Amino acid sequence: MFSKHAYVYEVYKQKSFTKAAEKLFISQPSLSAAIKKIEKSIGTPLFDRSSSQMKLTDAGKEYISAVEKIMSIESDFTNRLNDISNLETGHISVGGSNYLSSYILPKIVTEFSKRYPKINVTLVESNSTGLCEMIAKEELDIVIDSFDESMSTYDGEILAKERLLLCVPAGFAINSKLKEYQIYPDDIYNNTVDIKSVPPVPINKFKFEKFILLKSGNDMHKRAMDIFRKSKINPTVLFSVDQLNISYLLVDSGMGLCFATDTLFKYGKFHKNVILYNVSKEHSTRTLYIAHKRNRYCTNAMTKFIEVAKEVINK
Repeated sequence: MFSKHAYVYEVYKQKSFTKAAEKLFISQPSLSAAIKKIEKSIGTPLFDRSSSQMKLTDAGKEYISAVEKIMSIESDFTNRLNDISNLETGHISVGGSNYLSSYILPKIVTEFSKRYPKINVTLVESNSTGLCEMIAKEELDIVIDSFDESMSTYDGEILAKERLLLCVPAGFAINSKLKEYQIYPDDIYNNTVDIKSVPPVPINKFKFEKFILLKSGNDMHKRAMDIFRKSKINPTVLFSVDQLNISYLLVDSGMGLCFATDTLFKYGKFHKNVILYNVSKEHSTRTLYIAHKRNRYCTNAMTKFIEVAKEVINK
């Protein structure tokens, strides 16, 4: 019944027999015939072909659910075989946000590849929601992100504690009144200031300024909105963007304010067009985890990657 499950699953993913056939490198008539044979053996259709977009029937949904369980078992079996080979072959996929993929993950992957050159590493960028969905479906092996309340569904370890910072264009007049709260990107990059010793700025000082936020689905968006609620600010949002890097560059060009973390400045050399401020102690930190799906078999390669990540970050 499940001997050709890859055929059915590919049609389900592509929502098209033609596209699925191209991915499987077989002809569309051959694919259709194979699936009709499966449907005949089951005694019911798997796909509703009456609409323009391919949809699963109820039986098809049950079939796909069973196939995903089979694929998970097959994946675990393959992973265990790779372990037996003492990391002589294998693959791990790692997900992170854009700024983590730009500044932290390259350092980790470089060190990991030096030690285990025969393990192929794939990097995937997405927002927090996308990363959680991919690791739940086991499309990713490891994710680096701030999970907070959703950590109950993951096995992971603390990778770092990040400090949240408000980024303000250096040319804004408001800065002249807030000298005692100011931090500069070079202070963090060169480790010449203890950020914790700098008092948090009252966020309501910026209630008339324009903000650049990350879109809903990003962890930093949720944190920013919580800061606004606690400060009783109804912010003027100039832009909503997908990436922390983009929000920072817009601040650097003088467009408005954004929230970022000290990680952005620890690993990257930035211009001097921005002044940074600590936020309230309640919102001052977030935890960065390196994690995988709970109850999933953790391969030797995954374990080694986590070990290397912790070493690199804690240098």
